[in-house]
Amino acid sequence: MADDEILGPIDYLAVDFPGGRVTGEGFGLLLDLVERGIIRVLDLQFVAKSADGTVRRVPLGEVEHGGDIDITMWRTAYSGLLDQSDLDEVASVAEPDSLAGILVYENTWAVPLMSALDRSEAHLLGSGRIGGEDLLQALDETEPT
Repeated sequence: MADDEILGPIDYLAVDFPGGRVTGEGFGLLLDLVERGIIRVLDLQFVAKSADGTVRRVPLGEVEHGGDIDITMWRTAYSGLLDQSDLDEVASVAEPDSLAGILVYENTWAVPLMSALDRSEAHLLGSGRIGGEDLLQALDETEPT
Protein backbone atom coordinates (compact mmCIF):
# COMPACT_ATOMS: atom_id res chain seq x y z
CA MET A 1 0.00 0.00 0.00
CA ALA A 2 1.31 3.48 -0.84
CA ASP A 3 2.17 5.69 2.12
CA ASP A 4 -0.41 8.27 1.03
CA GLU A 5 -3.14 5.59 1.28
CA ILE A 6 -2.41 4.77 4.92
CA LEU A 7 -4.58 6.33 7.60
CA GLY A 8 -4.00 6.74 11.28
CA PRO A 9 -6.54 5.47 13.81
CA ILE A 10 -9.89 7.26 13.64
CA ASP A 11 -11.48 8.42 16.89
CA TYR A 12 -14.46 10.49 17.92
CA LEU A 13 -15.53 12.64 20.83
CA ALA A 14 -19.08 13.63 21.70
CA VAL A 15 -19.37 16.53 24.12
CA ASP A 16 -22.44 18.03 25.79
CA PHE A 17 -22.48 21.77 26.55
CA PRO A 18 -25.27 22.33 29.13
CA GLY A 19 -27.23 25.48 28.46
CA GLY A 20 -25.46 25.69 25.10
CA ARG A 21 -22.51 27.44 26.76
CA VAL A 22 -19.39 26.94 24.62
CA THR A 23 -16.33 28.85 25.82
CA GLY A 24 -14.33 28.44 22.61
CA GLU A 25 -11.14 27.43 24.45
CA GLY A 26 -11.29 23.92 23.01
CA PHE A 27 -11.45 25.21 19.43
CA GLY A 28 -8.06 26.90 19.86
CA LEU A 29 -6.57 23.70 21.18
CA LEU A 30 -8.16 21.72 18.35
CA LEU A 31 -6.67 24.10 15.79
CA ASP A 32 -3.25 23.76 17.43
CA LEU A 33 -3.43 19.94 17.12
CA VAL A 34 -4.37 20.26 13.45
CA GLU A 35 -1.64 22.81 12.69
CA ARG A 36 1.00 20.59 14.32
CA GLY A 37 -0.10 17.61 12.23
CA ILE A 38 -1.18 15.55 15.22
CA ILE A 39 -4.77 15.11 14.07
CA ARG A 40 -6.94 15.77 11.04
CA VAL A 41 -10.57 16.79 11.56
CA LEU A 42 -12.84 14.52 9.53
CA ASP A 43 -16.19 15.72 10.90
CA LEU A 44 -17.31 18.44 13.29
CA GLN A 45 -21.06 18.68 13.78
CA PHE A 46 -23.39 20.09 16.40
CA VAL A 47 -26.93 19.34 17.50
CA ALA A 48 -29.10 21.39 19.84
CA LYS A 49 -31.55 19.77 22.20
CA SER A 50 -34.30 22.07 23.43
CA ALA A 51 -35.90 21.94 26.87
CA ASP A 52 -38.81 19.95 25.40
CA GLY A 53 -36.41 17.42 23.82
CA THR A 54 -36.66 18.65 20.24
CA VAL A 55 -33.39 18.12 18.37
CA ARG A 56 -32.00 20.09 15.45
CA ARG A 57 -28.69 20.17 13.62
CA VAL A 58 -26.78 23.43 14.16
CA PRO A 59 -24.56 24.73 11.35
CA LEU A 60 -21.03 25.65 12.47
CA GLY A 61 -21.66 29.30 11.64
CA GLU A 62 -24.45 29.38 14.24
CA VAL A 63 -22.44 27.89 17.12
CA GLU A 64 -21.91 30.75 19.55
CA HIS A 65 -18.65 30.52 21.45
CA GLY A 66 -16.44 32.86 23.39
CA GLY A 67 -13.29 32.12 21.41
CA ASP A 68 -11.66 33.99 18.57
CA ILE A 69 -11.39 30.95 16.27
CA ASP A 70 -13.51 30.93 13.11
CA ILE A 71 -14.87 27.41 13.44
CA THR A 72 -16.47 27.58 10.01
CA MET A 73 -13.01 26.58 8.71
CA TRP A 74 -14.15 23.02 9.47
CA ARG A 75 -17.38 23.44 7.50
CA THR A 76 -15.96 21.31 4.68
CA ALA A 77 -14.78 18.56 7.06
CA TYR A 78 -17.18 15.86 6.06
CA SER A 79 -16.13 12.21 5.94
CA GLY A 80 -19.54 10.60 5.67
CA LEU A 81 -18.86 8.65 8.86
CA LEU A 82 -21.53 10.50 10.85
CA ASP A 83 -25.13 10.03 9.85
CA GLN A 84 -28.45 11.07 11.34
CA SER A 85 -28.56 8.02 13.62
CA ASP A 86 -25.24 9.11 15.20
CA LEU A 87 -26.55 12.62 15.79
CA ASP A 88 -29.77 11.19 17.24
CA GLU A 89 -27.81 8.91 19.56
CA VAL A 90 -25.69 11.77 20.89
CA ALA A 91 -28.77 13.95 21.29
CA SER A 92 -30.54 11.18 23.21
CA VAL A 93 -27.96 11.36 26.00
CA ALA A 94 -27.45 15.14 25.90
CA GLU A 95 -29.02 17.28 28.59
CA PRO A 96 -32.21 19.17 27.69
CA ASP A 97 -31.49 22.78 26.68
CA SER A 98 -27.94 21.97 25.56
CA LEU A 99 -25.68 21.87 22.57
CA ALA A 100 -23.73 18.72 21.72
CA GLY A 101 -20.68 18.58 19.49
CA ILE A 102 -19.40 15.53 17.69
CA LEU A 103 -15.80 15.48 16.47
CA VAL A 104 -14.40 12.69 14.29
CA TYR A 105 -10.65 12.86 13.76
CA GLU A 106 -7.73 10.92 12.36
CA ASN A 107 -4.67 10.46 14.56
CA THR A 108 -2.20 11.53 11.88
CA TRP A 109 0.70 11.23 14.32
CA ALA A 110 0.37 7.44 13.87
CA VAL A 111 0.65 7.41 10.06
CA PRO A 112 4.47 6.99 9.98
CA LEU A 113 4.17 4.06 12.40
CA MET A 114 1.37 2.49 10.37
CA SER A 115 3.45 2.97 7.20
CA ALA A 116 6.46 1.27 8.80
CA LEU A 117 4.28 -1.64 9.90
CA ASP A 118 2.87 -1.92 6.39
CA ARG A 119 6.35 -1.93 4.82
CA SER A 120 7.44 -4.70 7.19
CA GLU A 121 4.33 -6.70 6.23
CA ALA A 122 3.15 -6.68 9.85
CA HIS A 123 -0.56 -7.11 10.51
CA LEU A 124 -2.44 -5.00 13.00
CA LEU A 125 -4.41 -7.42 15.15
CA GLY A 126 -6.55 -4.89 16.92
CA SER A 127 -6.81 -1.47 18.41
CA GLY A 128 -9.00 0.16 20.99
CA ARG A 129 -9.34 2.78 23.63
CA ILE A 130 -9.14 2.56 27.40
CA GLY A 131 -11.18 5.23 29.12
CA GLY A 132 -9.48 7.54 31.58
CA GLU A 133 -11.79 6.44 34.40
CA ASP A 134 -10.85 2.79 33.80
CA LEU A 135 -7.14 3.66 33.90
CA LEU A 136 -7.49 5.64 37.11
CA GLN A 137 -9.42 2.79 38.73
CA ALA A 138 -6.80 0.25 37.66
CA LEU A 139 -4.00 2.46 39.00
CA ASP A 140 -5.84 2.90 42.31
CA GLU A 141 -6.22 -0.86 42.61
CA THR A 142 -2.50 -1.45 42.08
CA GLU A 143 -1.30 1.07 44.67
CA PRO A 144 0.32 -0.53 47.72
CA THR A 145 -1.69 -0.20 50.90
